[in-house]
Amino acid sequence: MLQILTKIKNRASGFFTKFLAPKTSRNLLILYSIIAIPFFIYHESHLPWHYIFVLCLISLIVGLFITYGSLYVIQRYWADTFHPLIELGVVVLFIFSLWLAEVLVFEAGTVFLFLLVAVAFLIRVLRLEEYARLLVAACLIASNALIAFKALQGAEVLSAYLLFKNKYQIEEKDLNDWVVTENNQYWNEELQFGFTLPQGFYFFKPEDLSMENKTGAGQIAGLLAFSDQDAERYPFVRIFYFPDYLGFQENQAIAEFSEFLKIQVSKGDIEDIQEIQQKELEPSIVTSKFWTFFDLLRPRYAKTGFILVETSNHDKLLFHITENLEKGEIHEQGIREFLSSMRFGNRLQSN
Repeated sequence: MLQILTKIKNRASGFFTKFLAPKTSRNLLILYSIIAIPFFIYHESHLPWHYIFVLCLISLIVGLFITYGSLYVIQRYWADTFHPLIELGVVVLFIFSLWLAEVLVFEAGTVFLFLLVAVAFLIRVLRLEEYARLLVAACLIASNALIAFKALQGAEVLSAYLLFKNKYQIEEKDLNDWVVTENNQYWNEELQFGFTLPQGFYFFKPEDLSMENKTGAGQIAGLLAFSDQDAERYPFVRIFYFPDYLGFQENQAIAEFSEFLKIQVSKGDIEDIQEIQQKELEPSIVTSKFWTFFDLLRPRYAKTGFILVETSNHDKLLFHITENLEKGEIHEQGIREFLSSMRFGNRLQSN
C-alpha cells in the first residue's frame, strides 16, 4: 500500500513540476478555453446568441483568471513549501468556494471539511513536503472548479432576469405598499388585491427578493413561501402583475411559463416535466396550467404551474405556484387557503 501511495505521489509531483513551466501554463490556459467554451455554449443553448456570448465571456474570464492564479500559487508553493501565508490563503479560498457552492449547508460537506483540515494538519506537523504540495494543488483546483461553476450560475440568473424583465414594456409601479391587519390579512391598494396569509407561510415584498426570485415576464408583486429564510422552499406562490393595457392572455402565459421551465431544466434544477390536467374551484380564476417535475435539488416529485386571475380594474395577476404533490387534492392546504381568501376591489375586513 505504501509503495502504491509513493508511486502516485511521485507521478503527481512530476506532473505538476512539468506543467508549471511558463510555456506549459500558457498551453493549459488555451486548453481550458478549448474545453470550456463548447460546454458553456451547450449548457446555454436555449438562450438567444447574444446572451450565450455574454455568459461564455463572463465564465471564461473568471475561469482563466482563477486558473492562472492557481498555477502561480502552486509554482510559488513548490519553491517555498510550508509557506504559512500561502497555506492560509489557500485554506480561506477553499472554504470560501465550499460556502459559495453551498456545500457547507449539508452536514456531509461540513464533515468533509473537518476531515480535510485534520489530514492537512497531520501533513503539516509531519512535514510531508510532497503530500503538502499535492494537497495545496488539489484544493486550488477544486476551488477553481467550484467558483467558475458559481460564476456560470450567477451569469445564468442575470441573463434569465434580463431576458424576462420588462419583456412587455410594463410601466412599473411601486408594489411594495402592502397593508397588513392583525389577523394576517394583506391588501395592496395599487393592485386592488388582497388575501389572508395561510398559517406557516411568510410574505416577502418585492424589495426583499433576490434577482432570481424576481425573474418572470411580469412585474413581481410579492411572494408567499413556507420559510422565512428560503423564499424558494415550497410550497410557494410568486405574484406577478400585468396591467390592463397589455391584454395579457392565456396563450402568452403558457408560452412564458414554458420558457421559464426550459431555463430551470437547462440549469439542472429539474427534469421529467409532465403536463397534468386539473380543474380549479375558485370562480375568479381565468385559466391555469400545471406540470409535475422531478426536483434534482431536493430529490422528490413536485408540481409547478400558474394561475391567471383578473382584478376588478381588469389588470391580470399571475400566480406562479410550486408545491408538493398531494394525493387526492388539487393543491396543498396552504395554497387552497390562499386561493379561497383572495379579494378584489374591496379592502380585507378584520374579523
